[in-house]
Amino acid sequence: METTLQDLNKSAITNGLIIGALSVVIGVVTYYVAPSLMGSTSYGIGLMIVSIGLYIFFTLDLRKKIGGYWDFKAALKGIFLMSFIAGLFSILFNYVFYKFIEPGAFESISGYISEGMSGTLENLGMQQEQIDEAVAKQLETMKGQFDPTLTDLARNFGIAVLIQFIMSLIFAAIFKKEQPVFASTEE
Repeated sequence: METTLQDLNKSAITNGLIIGALSVVIGVVTYYVAPSLMGSTSYGIGLMIVSIGLYIFFTLDLRKKIGGYWDFKAALKGIFLMSFIAGLFSILFNYVFYKFIEPGAFESISGYISEGMSGTLENLGMQQEQIDEAVAKQLETMKGQFDPTLTDLARNFGIAVLIQFIMSLIFAAIFKKEQPVFASTEE
């Protein structure tokens, strides 16, 4: 079923909810099955690659749903709405999950984070005191993600919206597809 630009918002919200749900499932499964991965740099990079792949797939799906053509403005609107909904869903779920369902999560995985980050920084040749300082800063930042105050939550949300908008600008520039002005001569 092909939708129009008027149905772009509904399709973008649906795709955003799907992306948000998939990222939540990945996070919860990782937390329960292999929490040691949460401190791994390669896991973080892999998660970023999977996320970009999901966004590309659902961006192309969104463009296909509205007929295969959209200008930059429509692409930006649809992609940003999709990523905003996905981010909002993830942030709200993570807040509820780590605040009420698993309130001790930070303590249980902070050792994995320290160990993984220390190993990465050692491989980069940093001195031990620099490593300890960087790990302490990272743990403080991570505490704001796993056990956020309302200020942390607002700051995380603002940063997420900024990143989502920049990503949406890039994706809109890449995935815009103008409808041809002239029909081909074979038609």
